[in-house]
Amino acid sequence: MKSVAQMPCINLLPHRQAARRRRIQILLWQLAGGALLGLLLVLAAGAWQQQQLDVQLRRQEGWRNAMQQVNAILVTGKRVQSETAALVLRQQAIASLQEQRNAWVRMLDALARAMPSGVALHSVRQESAMVRLQGHAISQEKVAALLLALEQAAPWSRPEVIEVRGAADGAVEWTIRLALAP
Repeated sequence: MKSVAQMPCINLLPHRQAARRRRIQILLWQLAGGALLGLLLVLAAGAWQQQQLDVQLRRQEGWRNAMQQVNAILVTGKRVQSETAALVLRQQAIASLQEQRNAWVRMLDALARAMPSGVALHSVRQESAMVRLQGHAISQEKVAALLLALEQAAPWSRPEVIEVRGAADGAVEWTIRLALAP
């Protein structure tokens, strides 16, 4: 008798091998389908994320444009504000000059009314809100009379004698400081 090892192998159940091949083929098709489905899911998720990113970028671009418009408006506002401040300063300077003009008119009017005979005026200088008068008089009594007349004609001027110098002929040189009219 021949041994079992030497006997040819005959497949008595060929349908099992065919079923196995079918199961392997189905498994391979399922694996390919799963890979294809995974690829489609990845592509769909990537497309959705890209769409969301585009929406976010458009929104950011809109905010960026709005911020640029606001910045342009702020720059314009600051420019207008600085121009307004310059105009206010100019208006204040003009008002100050107008007030000084009136103050000078009042001061010269007071000087004209207060100037006694025997007193001569040589110069008038403005030093900020003060006025310096220089002149000569025939005597010190005339300088005192000028001070009293200035005090009566323009009490707001607060006259004060800065200097009185005697000359050889008995006349005096004088310097008086007055406050410019308010």
